[in-house]
Amino acid sequence: MKAILRLKTNAIKDSELFYCKDLELFDFYQDYGMGTIALIAKNNPGFMLLLTTGTVPFTEEYLFELQTDNCDVLFDTLKQKEFLTSGRLLSTTVFEYPLGKSIALQDPSGNKFLLFEE
Repeated sequence: MKAILRLKTNAIKDSELFYCKDLELFDFYQDYGMGTIALIAKNNPGFMLLLTTGTVPFTEEYLFELQTDNCDVLFDTLKQKEFLTSGRLLSTTVFEYPLGKSIALQDPSGNKFLLFEE
């Protein structure tokens, strides 16, 4: 069974570059045509992003969370990386809380999400 998260995006190609090249956390899966593609998480093939061209609703909320093995290593890697897109790392440090660690990011369309480690 797959978990599918639908995200609106201003530009499909920028979003694909961000998730697949900038973050290196997803692989291209399928182009459904009409401005819709699917990306599959490299470390969790049960999780898929379905990106659709459209107006991105503004929200301050994080739209999803994706688990990672090591937030500290990933944060250090992303902090040093020059992104190909306008996506960005929102966190200035790894946030630690009783349930684990997290890093906040924003994709090129303004969708905010967390990478977390238990």
